Amino acid sequence: MQVLNPTEPAIVQGIKTVGIGKKGSKPLTPDLIAEILRDLKENKVSDIARGAFFGALFSKGITLDEMRFDDAFASGTLMNPSRLGKIISHDAPSFVQESCVKLLKVQTLDQKSAYKVGEFLLSKEKGEGARGLIASVLRVRYETEEEYSGLLKSFEDSIEPSFRQPVPSGEPIIQLAEPFDGVDQSYMITPLVAQYLQAQNYRVVNLTGRNSGPKFGNNALDLAQALNIPLAKGNQELVNPKPAFGWYINQPDLSKSLDQWVERRWAIVKRPCFATLEKFLNPVKAQIIITSAFHAPYSEKMTRIAENAGFPASIVIRNGLEGSLAFPLMRPVKLLCSARQKDGSYLREEITLDPQADFGLKVSVEEKLENPSLEENARLVKEFSQKQITNNTLFDQRVKFTCEGVKRALTWINDHKRRG
Repeated sequence: MQVLNPTEPAIVQGIKTVGIGKKGSKPLTPDLIAEILRDLKENKVSDIARGAFFGALFSKGITLDEMRFDDAFASGTLMNPSRLGKIISHDAPSFVQESCVKLLKVQTLDQKSAYKVGEFLLSKEKGEGARGLIASVLRVRYETEEEYSGLLKSFEDSIEPSFRQPVPSGEPIIQLAEPFDGVDQSYMITPLVAQYLQAQNYRVVNLTGRNSGPKFGNNALDLAQALNIPLAKGNQELVNPKPAFGWYINQPDLSKSLDQWVERRWAIVKRPCFATLEKFLNPVKAQIIITSAFHAPYSEKMTRIAENAGFPASIVIRNGLEGSLAFPLMRPVKLLCSARQKDGSYLREEITLDPQADFGLKVSVEEKLENPSLEENARLVKEFSQKQITNNTLFDQRVKFTCEGVKRALTWINDHKRRG
């Protein structure tokens, strides 16, 4: 049989096709079905990838052509959620097997069940197939608020002791949370945003971690290491004078259990709930979180997660460059702000900023690099930090536009927090 793409395993192509989400998932071609089925029968597919694939396939809805995958099991298994769930999760604890069946039956988990599932996901117990299936089904049909809440609580309980210590008193803390898979067409400006915010009388903490994909560009950890920024090992370090670009917390130091999912995330290909929730861990009890969302529905979703996680205020940047915190220079950017009121409710406001109309920026082309150099990115950050200007005009404009825009959002938060 001819291999469709020798550079990418068939199961990866399959997950990319059926595991996109409610609206984007597509049917598999007959040739790809045949190639995946062959690899399954020859035991060339890992348990976690197998679970992720069948979880996504079942959630998408199985076409007549895709019924051929019934050959990978005892006859009649593929369309039977109870049998399929039990087979995929056969070596997992019984409650996990029951949860897999429940998810395949398009049922949701309550907060308590989601917490137990989260504990399992982070544990060392057997059940890689179940892990893949759970992550995939939740992604394709979208997690509920209760599921997010339970999972986040389990993630919080995995935080290492050094980051459970009381945080030294001082200026208010802002947490910056970039996507861990970084950017591959632009330069990151996060350290300069942190530096700017610290000049506004805040302490800034950046959550970072190893790149878990599916995009494998330079991320905040890469840039921090290129800039020789020390990584914080515990909350007590916030008693020290503010580092130039803020404090950086590396996920293995924060939660070893979460970091152990990086390789698993490579295997299941598509971003699971971890990609969202890992940004909302709040070890330093930050008063404000600034993070990003690329698609419109995620602004609301991430704001709700921030509120449920207990952040007094949040700023979710939408339409950022490559889904990052950096503002684009040729299209409007939206900032969904949320501030907690005295009665515990949250007041929200969406601010739209246009680079040309609001800031007079006129550029003929948006920055779109090919394999941007990490060394050059670090050089630009250092140079701008020292001189407020570099030889890269687009980089300079982006830093200034982003910082001024975030300042406007913070002004709204400070004007509206704890009213009522």
